[in-house]
Amino acid sequence: MGAKPKNDKESKSKCCNPVKKPGPVTMDHVLLASQETKEARELRIRSLFSFFDTSNAGYLDFTQIETGLSALQIPSEYKYAKDLLNACDANKDGRVDYQEFKRYMDDKELELYRIFQAIDVEHNGCILPEELWEALVRAGIQIEDEELARFVERVDKDNNGVITFEEWRDFLLLYPHEATIENIYHYLERICLVDIGEQAIIPAGINKHIHASRYLIAGGVAGAASRTATAPLDRLKVVLQVQTTRARFMPAVKDIWRESGILGFFRGNGLNVLKVAPESAIRFYTYEMLKTFLLNAKGGGPKDDIGPTGRLLAGGIAGAIAQTAIYPMDLVKTRIQTYTCKSGRVPSLVTLSKDIWAREGPRAFYRGLVPSIIGIIPYAGIDLAAYETLKDMSKKYILHDGEPGPLVQLGCGTVSGTLGATCVYPFQVVRTRMQAQRTNTGASYKGMGDVFRRTFEREGFRGFYKGLFPNLLKVVPSANVEDAFAVRSLKAGIKSITE
Repeated sequence: MGAKPKNDKESKSKCCNPVKKPGPVTMDHVLLASQETKEARELRIRSLFSFFDTSNAGYLDFTQIETGLSALQIPSEYKYAKDLLNACDANKDGRVDYQEFKRYMDDKELELYRIFQAIDVEHNGCILPEELWEALVRAGIQIEDEELARFVERVDKDNNGVITFEEWRDFLLLYPHEATIENIYHYLERICLVDIGEQAIIPAGINKHIHASRYLIAGGVAGAASRTATAPLDRLKVVLQVQTTRARFMPAVKDIWRESGILGFFRGNGLNVLKVAPESAIRFYTYEMLKTFLLNAKGGGPKDDIGPTGRLLAGGIAGAIAQTAIYPMDLVKTRIQTYTCKSGRVPSLVTLSKDIWAREGPRAFYRGLVPSIIGIIPYAGIDLAAYETLKDMSKKYILHDGEPGPLVQLGCGTVSGTLGATCVYPFQVVRTRMQAQRTNTGASYKGMGDVFRRTFEREGFRGFYKGLFPNLLKVVPSANVEDAFAVRSLKAGIKSITE
């Protein structure tokens, strides 16, 4: 089991847990566990305040807190300076005086002692590696012995193999969020710069301790469910995108219903679902390889962080490679969705693929790939920037420094996804029109530039946004279904399937 105490008697001699059973705790309990007097604690807190207040202004602002955290080697990119300021600033004037700072310290130390007591199941005043491991397991976090040892080593200042309350307190005192075991673990990951890819590839709620196959299964199930739930909107979007005359929503709905009934709205969905798994697998593993390459390029080790720009770059390239690999399936799906037939019968996947190969050649399977790839990184960048901005605004103005829950995160994701999709939507229209049109006809497009030119000349600027309405309608149900199936199904039993 990872790290072990060097000298059990010596390590426990400094330990004290005055509360032997779960229940209310007071500051007297904290003082006993810290083995310090009220005066000593007051001096310690004043010293910490002075550490941040380098200008002796008598208050702390964002710049002073950020500078102090940087001196403590806490990465500024995780915005703990802003969060810590908000957590301490009781009157919301943008400044933290000593009394506000002291009040935060009182509340935080009580909170930290409660969770310390919960982990210290033997109530001997020390957290043993085994106790910490069991607490992580109860929280659904599986870690290896080596990582557990790094965890203990990072918190254990005197290197005696166990964690006293004083060490626990000092490590987490400036962490402004709720001290749950999950939050503490992810805080440690970030402090130690253990990169978990953030949201570039792995969705929120799934970390590196979930095996890749479990993520891919969950992602595949989520993607299949999401695409099936939004298939009617996807069909409508594609039908409207390829119309060069006036495109209207309700007439398109009536045409699809008249042609094939309810099944017409799900045309092409089977292929759309089929490409989810390979696309996710390629994107996931390509991202991991690119992340390793970027770390090696900058001379960093496995603990280093490639940063937001690195994640965006690696995620964008991985997305482009995955899109290229499965693109023929995407083109055939578009052809199926836009196939005109009076009988309502559509050629099979194999028949249509053979027809494209025989009549247009293998290059036809990649028509529209360029505009498809061009839109990947701008979309990801706009989506990510908008999401972070909206989340910060909701924490400040709506939640008043509280952590955003699932509903707020869904709202932020919906707005950011809508903004990103709208900005790059013209590339989608161009891609779909190139995919849908045969290459060996006299009126066929000669390339991406030709599509842009002819669309603008005949339909104006509005032509690039045909089908936008059903596309935006997909955002909320798609995000909601993927969250429900991916995260919840993973927690509920995906693990058992892969073992």
